[in-house]
Amino acid sequence: MVPWKVLVVDDEEGIHGITRMIFRGYEFEQRPIELISAMSGAQARDLLIQHPDIALALLDVVMETDNEGLQLVEHIRNELNNHDLRIILRTGHPGYAPEAQVIVNYDINDYLSKAELSASRLLTSVVVGLRSYRDIKTARIQPISDNDSLYSDHQITAEQLYQQMTPILKQSQRLQQFELNPVAQDITLNLHAQHQRLQNSIGLLHTTELPFQPTQIDPVTLLNNTLQIFLPQSRRDGWLLDYRLDSALPAQWRTDANRLKQLLISAVELVILSADGHDLKLTLQPAQQAGHLLLSIKQNSGLPIFTATHWSHLLQQHIRRLSDQLQGQLLERDESGAVHCILPF
Repeated sequence: MVPWKVLVVDDEEGIHGITRMIFRGYEFEQRPIELISAMSGAQARDLLIQHPDIALALLDVVMETDNEGLQLVEHIRNELNNHDLRIILRTGHPGYAPEAQVIVNYDINDYLSKAELSASRLLTSVVVGLRSYRDIKTARIQPISDNDSLYSDHQITAEQLYQQMTPILKQSQRLQQFELNPVAQDITLNLHAQHQRLQNSIGLLHTTELPFQPTQIDPVTLLNNTLQIFLPQSRRDGWLLDYRLDSALPAQWRTDANRLKQLLISAVELVILSADGHDLKLTLQPAQQAGHLLLSIKQNSGLPIFTATHWSHLLQQHIRRLSDQLQGQLLERDESGAVHCILPF
């Protein structure tokens, strides 16, 4: 069986020994893991040429220089133009490369502190990275003709479903305008919430990119509306969805409200799949990059359950597409199952 190639770059021999011990006999999807060791950034550059099928790299930050690992990231992404390889930074000197700054400024997939690193944490991070690499490669080998046919079918299906959904959504909105008794009012609110959720799901099949339409939005209203959409399920299943909006963010944003709402709904949908009934928290706070915010959705407790399905893959593609359209970036999911996006406001 062809192994998964993992490049380990560190100037401490002990780190290589510990890593080999952790992964000895370990398999992912019935394929062994082959560790390729480099004691320096320069040696790693040579090995990357010799082994173009390396799936994941574990990079130390401080080696020949204080930022050799970061320079190697730039080499992989920009000079080798390799955006498939998953990169995990490991550092024993977090002060040289603060986590938040590195995640925002460099195209990496995870950041681990050696001082806090356990075998379980490392295994989890590597498995998440290999799974992501597998999905990227699977998407690339899909025949182009098949993709064109699939997108065409999706487009036709989405248009038909939109035509059927639009009048239903309008009717559920009209029902809310009547003076109904509390029970009936609650039913209509739940009905409208479920219609919006279904309409967003149909949007996953829609491949036509509509014009960017920025408007002034009130983030509090947007977040409250998003929570309302998931209220029927949260009541039924016994979990809570809450949010925190950092007071340092402006009270009004200028962005494409429709796209941002789709992104919020889709991100919550994706986290629900792995949350196993635990409470969820949506957080919006300033990012390191000026004029940008960090949107995070995660479960409050418990371990996530990662199940690769066609639906989860569609959701992640949709979130990435919306992030790009909003001139932002979807960050890689970590072992907690959280979704993180950097977005301008």
